[in-house]
Amino acid sequence: MSITGKSPTKRTYEMISFYLTGWATREELEEHIKKLPDKVA
Repeated sequence: MSITGKSPTKRTYEMISFYLTGWATREELEEHIKKLPDKVA
């Protein structure tokens, strides 16, 4: 994700969808993003 400098995964897009539909909290989304590997150039 260009904002975070992390490489998004299929699960990342799923988590964003869950957040936007109210099935996941902001904290859960942020925790997922923190666990992502750094983006490889």
